[in-house]
Amino acid sequence: MKKVSFLIVLSMVVFTSSCVTSKKYKELESRYNKLRNNYENLDVKSKEQTNKLAQLSDDISKLNKELDAAKEQNRVLKKQYDDLQTMQTKLSNASQKEMQDLLKKIQQSEESLQQKEDELRDKNKKYMELQAAMEKQADALAMLKKKVTDALIGFEGKGLSVIQKNGKVYVSVDEKLLFKSGKWDIEKPGLQALAEVSKILEQNTDINIVVEGHTDNVKYSGTGALSDNWDLSVKRATTVVRTLLKNTTIDPTRITAAGRGEFIPLDTNETTEGKQKNRRTEIILTPKFDELLDILNQ
Repeated sequence: MKKVSFLIVLSMVVFTSSCVTSKKYKELESRYNKLRNNYENLDVKSKEQTNKLAQLSDDISKLNKELDAAKEQNRVLKKQYDDLQTMQTKLSNASQKEMQDLLKKIQQSEESLQQKEDELRDKNKKYMELQAAMEKQADALAMLKKKVTDALIGFEGKGLSVIQKNGKVYVSVDEKLLFKSGKWDIEKPGLQALAEVSKILEQNTDINIVVEGHTDNVKYSGTGALSDNWDLSVKRATTVVRTLLKNTTIDPTRITAAGRGEFIPLDTNETTEGKQKNRRTEIILTPKFDELLDILNQ
């Protein structure tokens, strides 16, 4: 549906402006698909890393149990061997074959025990590396949140909030700080806030950025290139992206624009206050997972 809506928007822009060529249209469509795939891949990678870490913890627990069982088996076999040696001193006709079989079992048990200890050591090492990398990631995220909060302290309580959740930093900006109702041109207070955000993004090059536009469920009543709330949310997101990139050194490949329309509300759309909360733009900052991926792929 997103792709269809986007194509409709592009088609209408081409029709109304008569300035966008078919080649430009295809380039825009290709860029949109690429950005959407990058955004989806980032979410997939984040979930894969969480699942791999959980699986690694389960493997270590299982290996510890197997190691304890192997140690107990080795203890029993050694006791049997000691008992057999005691009997041999008393009975000169003790079975030589039985002694050899037991010695062989003990040797095999010790080899298996050594192998499990080696596996456990390797898994523990990898687990500790992952824990350290995740703690480092969490510290970096907390520091990023502090930087953003300090930079935007003059705007908090005026339609802007900064929160940290799900391993990301969310800068949520109310509609009233950025746009007039039904419009996508950014107002002066919004431009000032986005200028501060741009400075932080320039300084932290290892952060990926997603800009999401959200609306309430009131039907869009504008005319021209936009046909519904989904179009409006996309247009607002791309306007914020262009504003963040303007006169900065931010790499455009780090940033994705997404329109979510009315479909991910924060509050009910049955009240005026709820609708106001739902009309927002979210700038989502996510640290890159390169170090974690390197450890998991070892």
